[in-house]
Amino acid sequence: MGKGARTRATILTAAVETACLGGFDGLNLKPLADRVGMTKSGLYAHFGSKEALQVATLEHAAELFQARVVAPAKTEPAGLPRLEGVFERWLDWPANAGLPGNCPFFAGVVEFDDCDGAVRERLVRLFRDFRQVVEQLVASAVRHGHLRPGTDPGQFAHELLALRYAHHWAQGFMRDPAALARTQAAFARLAGRAPRELAAGGVR
Repeated sequence: MGKGARTRATILTAAVETACLGGFDGLNLKPLADRVGMTKSGLYAHFGSKEALQVATLEHAAELFQARVVAPAKTEPAGLPRLEGVFERWLDWPANAGLPGNCPFFAGVVEFDDCDGAVRERLVRLFRDFRQVVEQLVASAVRHGHLRPGTDPGQFAHELLALRYAHHWAQGFMRDPAALARTQAAFARLAGRAPRELAAGGVR
């Protein structure tokens, strides 16, 4: 990796951390340049605009999410165990990537839900791509007999996102110490299993 690529990676890591802590609106060139020890003009040369920086930050966060949440599923048993693994790692994101604060994607949703532009478009594509991954995992769990026949992957994915957002709210905003247990119990019911089966990791 060349010096330019290393510098860009350093900037984007700091940018993702900033987004986790304060959202994408806080990604201003001058404060970020100060944080990474650069001039504003030097940082501007890498991105050209605040919007370009925000999009690049989303891309970098997506790469981390793929590596920490989705990719490990390849080594897990197919079907429901694989879906459970992705969901459990998703619950612990971004902490399991060594990042502070809360999910940068949910922060982006709040900031850009009623806006148009490149940042919102990229964020929508990221959510659609991940929803497709979840739907494929659900369909696999149905084929393996781990979920009820006729389970609608699209509906399951929709409800799974609702659970993750509820967890984000309960844990981050309400600071509910039972947030994780409640979310895991809700997932178990969604999957048609008793919570004790989920905890044991068994599949019937």
